[in-house]
Amino acid sequence: MTSVRRYRQIVEQFESIARAHAGARMPMADLCRMAGVNQRTLLRAFHAIRGTTPSCYLHALRLDEVRQALLSADGAQTVTQVAMRFGFRELGRFAGRYKAAFGERPSDTLRGIPVRRHPD
Repeated sequence: MTSVRRYRQIVEQFESIARAHAGARMPMADLCRMAGVNQRTLLRAFHAIRGTTPSCYLHALRLDEVRQALLSADGAQTVTQVAMRFGFRELGRFAGRYKAAFGERPSDTLRGIPVRRHPD
């Protein structure tokens, strides 16, 4: 098996495990153990296949999970509750990264306020 195919297999398996445990905020070592790969090999595989790090992938995954939870919220939860459920503890930093990723504040997503884009 070529290293690219092997790396792709490692990344896909890791991503599957990470998605299944997105709300658990598991340590990288535990995720690697579940994927049957050491951290250095995982890092090499991510750089080769995704051009990023496993940590950046996990952060983006958690942001996306928060967004999906906010979009489907029934009004009984707050942004803080949802963010903390997915492991975000520094809420100001979380809000800034959320806005950078999605172009709107998390509270706007929760309230269903559409993103206002400025014409170019």
